[in-house]
Amino acid sequence: MRTFDASHPLPWDITLALLVTVASVNASMGLRPVGAPFLLVACGAVVFRRRAPLPALLVAVVALGVGVVVCGLIGEAPPWAYLAVWILLFHVGLRGTRVLVPAAFLAGAAALVAFVGAAEFGEMALDARWTAMPPVAAMSAAALLAGSQMRGAREDAKRHREEATREAVAAERSRIAREMHDLIGHDLSVIASLSAGGQAAARSAPDDAERAFVAIGEVSRASVGQLRHVLRLLRTTEDDFVHPLTPQPGLAQLGALIESVRRAGFRIDDERHGDLAALPPGHQLAVFRLVQEALTNTMRHSGAGSAASVRIAIDAEEVVVSIADRSAVPEIDRPGVSSDGHGIIGMRERVDTLGGTLEAGPTVVGWRVRATIPREGRDR
Repeated sequence: MRTFDASHPLPWDITLALLVTVASVNASMGLRPVGAPFLLVACGAVVFRRRAPLPALLVAVVALGVGVVVCGLIGEAPPWAYLAVWILLFHVGLRGTRVLVPAAFLAGAAALVAFVGAAEFGEMALDARWTAMPPVAAMSAAALLAGSQMRGAREDAKRHREEATREAVAAERSRIAREMHDLIGHDLSVIASLSAGGQAAARSAPDDAERAFVAIGEVSRASVGQLRHVLRLLRTTEDDFVHPLTPQPGLAQLGALIESVRRAGFRIDDERHGDLAALPPGHQLAVFRLVQEALTNTMRHSGAGSAASVRIAIDAEEVVVSIADRSAVPEIDRPGVSSDGHGIIGMRERVDTLGGTLEAGPTVVGWRVRATIPREGRDR
């Protein structure tokens, strides 16, 4: 019904006005020669309930009031068109707050019309007048308040939808930034380290320099391919998407990751215990990204030739990942891995998602990242 009302406003308004007219005629015990025009004008104003509710309400109340006075002067029963007034009062309350005061005034005028038209002119008949006035006043107030409350509920729902949309956009931006950081940050750090090593070896060891520059080309091409893939996914809509996403990295790619760091001139001790392949994909991705981010920070903030250790231990209950370097670099010189850095935030989010804990901070000889993730951790 609401969909039809929104897509066919004018036919529905005319239909509603006709139904209100029929109901009002039945309540008035038929059309009277004098009161009929006023009844039809009041009911016809319902057609404009959506476009101009306050002017339509004014027309309906004035038509009803004039009809009551004219019918009372000639001794004819006044028309009953309060249903049209109540419908228009509801729509006035539904459309805005600035019209509530004049609408309340018109509601009081409708109640006054009921008081005047409850008995013939010249007769006091206070009992009949006071009996007819409260129901009309109560229904008028209820219609106005109902429209106002529905308007408030719609505004609240709209505001909640907008807030949910903003939160979803912020979460998606954060996710994209984290993925871009993970994909590109490591490769750029490898390239920077290889470039520094190649420049140092250009004169004394040309073969080593050539190998460094070849490695730079390989890493650069791989990074460009990853970047294009991410950009292609960002441009792809759900309707246009056909091919499945490329699988996220897991622990099977961990050896290649560590080897790329070694090629950049760093000594990496790799120690793994337990069945790594038995971990769920979400756990494997989190562990891979932790090691990738920690080694990337080591390359950024430690000189070539520095050493680091990667230790992964898996048992029946939890996964413990520890990455420590031995660069002896003070904490103040490592802003990229401070509590405010995006890398630490991304690592903490990944571990927290799986119900684990993350510790990151300086040690006596360098920096350490340690994460404990339960085997039964679920995506929260």
